[in-house]
Amino acid sequence: MIDSDHILLNQKLPSKVDVLRVIGDVLLASGDVTERYVLGMFQKEAQYGTWMTDGIAMPHGTNEVKSEVLRNSIVLVQLPDGVDWGKGRMVGLAIGLAGKGDEQHMELLASLAGVLQQQELVERLVTSQNKDEIIEILTRYGHMAREERH
Repeated sequence: MIDSDHILLNQKLPSKVDVLRVIGDVLLASGDVTERYVLGMFQKEAQYGTWMTDGIAMPHGTNEVKSEVLRNSIVLVQLPDGVDWGKGRMVGLAIGLAGKGDEQHMELLASLAGVLQQQELVERLVTSQNKDEIIEILTRYGHMAREERH
C-alpha cells in the first residue's frame, strides 16, 4: 500500500505550500503521477483546502487531474512542529494521496478513514520513528476497513 520512501518522518516545513511541494516531489520521483497532477494538488488546496480533522490534512488533486495518476500512491509526512493549514488549523500529519480513477480514489480514502478514526492509530502515525510500523498500521488497519465494506 505504501513504499517506505513515501514516509517522511520529522519534517520541519514552514508552510503548507512546502508540504505540498514535498509530497508532489515524492509522487513525481516515484513515477506515481504527472506534473499536471501535482499542479492539481495546489489548485485543490487553493479552492477548497484539504484539512480534514484534528491536525490531519489529506492533499490530493482536483477531479480534472485524476487521469494524471499513473499508480495508486500515499505519501505520509510527519510535521511535529505543526504547519498552519489556514484559518488557525494546525496540521501535524499530512497524507498526500493519488488514486487512479474514481473507484480506486474512493478505496484509498475509505481505507485511510478506517485508520484515522482510531485515535490510538493516529497517535502512532504522528509519533512513530519506525517506517515499518507506519506501513503495518496503514496496511493492516486499512485492509480491515476495506474488508468490512465488502
